[in-house]
Amino acid sequence: MNYVILLLATLASFGRMLVAYIISLLVALSLGIAMARRRYVEEILMPILDVLQSIPILGFFPIVIVIFLSFLPKGIGLELSAVFLLITSLLWNMIFGVYSAIKSLDPEIFQMAGVYRLGTFARLFFIYIPAARGAIAANSIISWAGGWFFLTSAEVIASGSEEYKLLGLGSLIMDLYSKGDALDLYIAVALLCTIIMLSYILIFNPATNIVVQGVKIASITKAYYPLHKAVSTIWSTLMWLGIKAESKRSGVAKASIAPLFIAVPATIALLSASVNLGTEQLNFITTFSWNFLLSLTRVCAVIMLEFFIAILMAYLSIVKGQSSIIILAGEILASIPAIIWWPLLSPIITSMPWLVSLIIFIQGSLWYEFFNVMLFGVPKIRKELLELASIYGIKGLNYFKYIFIPSLLPSIMAGALSAWGGAWNATIVAEYFGLGDNTIDLGGIGALLNKYVNQGDFTHILWTVILWALLIATINKLIWSRLFKSIEKTYIVE
Repeated sequence: MNYVILLLATLASFGRMLVAYIISLLVALSLGIAMARRRYVEEILMPILDVLQSIPILGFFPIVIVIFLSFLPKGIGLELSAVFLLITSLLWNMIFGVYSAIKSLDPEIFQMAGVYRLGTFARLFFIYIPAARGAIAANSIISWAGGWFFLTSAEVIASGSEEYKLLGLGSLIMDLYSKGDALDLYIAVALLCTIIMLSYILIFNPATNIVVQGVKIASITKAYYPLHKAVSTIWSTLMWLGIKAESKRSGVAKASIAPLFIAVPATIALLSASVNLGTEQLNFITTFSWNFLLSLTRVCAVIMLEFFIAILMAYLSIVKGQSSIIILAGEILASIPAIIWWPLLSPIITSMPWLVSLIIFIQGSLWYEFFNVMLFGVPKIRKELLELASIYGIKGLNYFKYIFIPSLLPSIMAGALSAWGGAWNATIVAEYFGLGDNTIDLGGIGALLNKYVNQGDFTHILWTVILWALLIATINKLIWSRLFKSIEKTYIVE
């Protein structure tokens, strides 16, 4: 192996992830705060985000090809495409984290801000961001893993006969697999896991330990302090400049986001009007419906399985007191790019492709449940309840039914909703794998979308993505929202 190429690929992938994360953080702060503080923004953006987070990364390929690759120089277009696709894997969880944190603030805080006439920048630096720090830190762990999970899909963009590859660890690993170079493949995968582990131990875990109360994750805090100091210095400078600039203005110009609200529905309507399926419409609807139901069955089964896995991990972390190690192991496993599991588990692909598919489904969705329970649920379990259970000898099924699960249920359901979206996104790599002469097609909506992408069939790609997103949004509204309301009334422990 050319180790110079390996090093450059590592730096390129990490750089794309870092740029995508920074952009996602800024967008999450902007939209999350706007949704929490402006009801009309919340009412308009919430359903849009609900739809967008349900669209898998392949569903954004037409946008990438039309916008970035058609109108920009190839090198710049490919880099922007990769960053954009990574953002679609990082962004949604962070937006909802900021939104929830600001939404839960005491209204009297904003009344006091009005009394003292705090401007936009003052509110941003002294109210919004301090309130959202914990949510940003904890949700960054989940989002960072989600970005790595779809790394290969962002670095290898294919449509029909055209395929665009960027230098990066994800694309390099797939090239090594296609060449049958097993040793170099495992070296590249080991390097990927090492980079991911270091990014958590040196950056994300120390940040989470500092700002999230009750959470202690494996980290090297001393190595984080210089970075923390540098970021704090930059942040203080921006705060001073922002507040000073604001004090010189008589009024604050408010950016209108109305064009976005008009553009999204108009774009969907335009795309729908431009599609003419003709006599193939009935066949397409039948094919789509069957594959959607097949994937729906798999996703529901995976969510149920992950419920029990999350409960087991939470129980072991409390009983054994090893939550730090368990969380670190989860961070590393959660970040392994999904498609890499196919070459890693190639010895059993032919005989048990369903098992590889199940592993990828779990890999793509379990960690939303896992991190929500471990970072938000376990630290908030009231110790008095556990002590009372011990004093009165509440054990076995009764312990889980009346003490443990009710205490964790709000975090479990929040994680399950995110895992639900993660499982649908994972269908694109769990139900279909094609590289060279190796093609695994297990059916389902993810496999169907893959085939349309490989054929370069933009018409059916657009229809599949639109119908898919609308169905998921409908299920979320009819089922998940009702589940949350029921849990709020019954199980939240005060």
